[in-house]
Amino acid sequence: MSIQRTALAIIYAGLLAVLTIPAINFAASPTGWSLDIILQAYLLVLIPAAALCHSVLARNHNLAWSVYWTWSLVFLGLASAYQLTVGKFPWGGVMSEEDISTAQRVVILGHAAAIGAFTITWLRARTHKAKPKPIDLSNSPRLAWGVTVALLAHAAITLIFSAIMGTAMISGRSAFQAGLAANGAIPSFGSMYFLSNAGAIILPAMAILLRKKGLNIAMPALVLSVALAFVATNPLIGSRFLTGSFLVAVTAALISPQARRWMPAGIIVAFVTVFPTLDLLRGDGTGATEVAITHPSETLTTFDYDAFEMLTREVSLHGELNTDISRADLAIAPFLRWVPILSDMVQGHASGPVIATSTGMGYTNVSMPLWAEADLLGAGLAVLVVFTSIGFALAHAQRGTLFGALTEVPVAALLFIVLRGSLYEVLGYVLLALVVAVVFTRLHSKDQSFRRISRQLQN
Repeated sequence: MSIQRTALAIIYAGLLAVLTIPAINFAASPTGWSLDIILQAYLLVLIPAAALCHSVLARNHNLAWSVYWTWSLVFLGLASAYQLTVGKFPWGGVMSEEDISTAQRVVILGHAAAIGAFTITWLRARTHKAKPKPIDLSNSPRLAWGVTVALLAHAAITLIFSAIMGTAMISGRSAFQAGLAANGAIPSFGSMYFLSNAGAIILPAMAILLRKKGLNIAMPALVLSVALAFVATNPLIGSRFLTGSFLVAVTAALISPQARRWMPAGIIVAFVTVFPTLDLLRGDGTGATEVAITHPSETLTTFDYDAFEMLTREVSLHGELNTDISRADLAIAPFLRWVPILSDMVQGHASGPVIATSTGMGYTNVSMPLWAEADLLGAGLAVLVVFTSIGFALAHAQRGTLFGALTEVPVAALLFIVLRGSLYEVLGYVLLALVVAVVFTRLHSKDQSFRRISRQLQN
């Protein structure tokens, strides 16, 4: 093992030990949970902790795979353990032991499916595939043209959207939301909002990665894209997850693959100490009054860490929704929402508010983790299908191909909002990333074909 990997192992082992040991100290818990809940709580912490360590130490690091385990460890592992230890959920839900135990098994089932699919894909690639050749994009004019056009188009859309919103872009969440409502009737305004946000997370990161591989992208276009991407996702619009996803994407694109191995550690520390108080920048008086470092036992029991509670609430319904919206509606809504002529049909069909309303909550801007959505739509079978698909997908988000190089970093950044849910809100971001990656890959393929034909003609 190299010195760097040894240092990684020591740092991650120490960090995870400091976080996990207090989290699973059920001996001090006054709630007296049953043995199966305690053992499963251990698994919800130990499985992602071990998988994260394995992923950052792997010979070929996959950032998206590490982010999956980072999010799972913090939001479903450590957070649920601390909440069970103190006997209180963020929204004050009173859950039966049966529902809590079932929710834990849903998470474990998803993890098992993801691990199985990822491992099978990795073993097949190792057995049947030669070592990938370095990607050289120094002579790819079509790809360079396509990327530049995409960057400038995103810049133009962001400028138009920002001009329409005016000072609401820097006046806090309330002013921003009011601006969205006031301008909603403008044709294509919703599409501009989506493209400015989604493009901010996807396009600058892809362009930076391609330029590092030799693609001739004009630096002014790239700098303009990054600057306007920050404007589109700036903290004053009130979404720390969007801002964080943009920062993760750009940072990961800028640094080396080896340096990316350290990113999950930094993200974990931020999540368990200061994340809840970063809403200070909302600027509307509803956030924290100052940035403060808190102990994980305090941090991880706040409203930001409601993922396990919302999963347990979903489980407690046993498929019976107290609403006119059916599960079929919830299944198609994440797709139809992004089709302009059909989006009105599924307006408001997000699973988070539906579960919140069905379980008697007054506040509906809540998490709906992907495990809960899968269980809601198709119980254990859907959980297996969804997380098997995720395992396969993340295994292919590697740097061995151009498509893998294009998707690894944006997908890793988007996982922070995808895993939190609901899919109704975030599926379009992932679909856009995949479409852009496919288009860029095809442009590169055309460049390669043109070069082959040129060489044949010369011979």
